[in-house]
Parts: sequence; structure tokens; C-alpha cells
Amino acid sequence: MKKWLMCLCMSIFLSGCAAAETFETVGDDWLQPVMAPVGEIQLSLPDSASTQTILGTQGDKLYFCDGYTVTVQTLDRGDLGRTCKTLCGFGAESLNIMETVSQGNKRFDWVWTAAGEGGDAVGRAAVIDDGNYHYCVTIMADAGAAGELEGEWTALLRSFHIG
Repeated sequence: MKKWLMCLCMSIFLSGCAAAETFETVGDDWLQPVMAPVGEIQLSLPDSASTQTILGTQGDKLYFCDGYTVTVQTLDRGDLGRTCKTLCGFGAESLNIMETVSQGNKRFDWVWTAAGEGGDAVGRAAVIDDGNYHYCVTIMADAGAAGELEGEWTALLRSFHIG
């Protein structure tokens, strides 16, 4: 009887000491990265530039000037090679890209030539990378007229910045 009483007391005593199970949950709040607002491309176009034509859904613009065209567009930042391919059809590894800094942002400039239906063409491109977007200006002209337009193109690309 003593044994049974001792067992009963021990079981009551030990059952009262059992800790309640606690569950820990982890609630991760996934924050979506917020892209900075798109900046505005500022560019001094020549007087010969016609009224802009809007291309695509992102508000890309095409200007017709005397003997050449200027395309202004904003692309999502990412691989520079993809941006080069979008602008001129060549990958970054095929181009001689000059990297500089403009207003604290990386700037990439390059020139390329291409054969087209109307003959050879020459193009120049400039891309400013602000960490969120690639701001792009592309100039295209017939190869024969490109030499005469060099001064005008240089002035145009010097005026290119983000505002």
C-alpha cells in the first residue's frame, strides 16, 4: 500500500511539473524592393529635330533630324550586354565601350556600324546607369553623312543627362 501511495504521489507530482509545449513561428515579411521613380532624360536637340514620335509602351521617343534619327528611351537596369543588344543589335563583348562617370552615375558610350537596306549606317549610343534604370540615347545616320554630323552629335551627347 505504501508503494501504491508513493507511486500515486510521484505521478501527481511529476504530472504537475510538465511544461506546456510552446510553439515558435517565424513570420517573414517579404518586402518587395521598391524601384526608384524613373528620372527624366534631358537632352538639347538641334533646331532641325521634328516633333517627337512615341514608340512602344514605355514612352520611348524617336526624333527625325536633318540626315539622322535620335531615339530616347529608358530601360530597366540589368545586364549592360542586354541593353547594348536592344539598342544596336550587338552584345557588349563585340563593342568598344567607354565607361565614364556623369553626375555620380556610370555612363557608357560606343559607336558601331551596320549594313542596312539603304546602305551602311553609323550609330552612336550613350547610356547612363543610375542603379535602377538605363537611360539611353541612340543616334543613327547613313555612313556617308556621319562625318559631317560628328560635331552636332557630340554637342547633343554632351547635353545628355538625367534630371
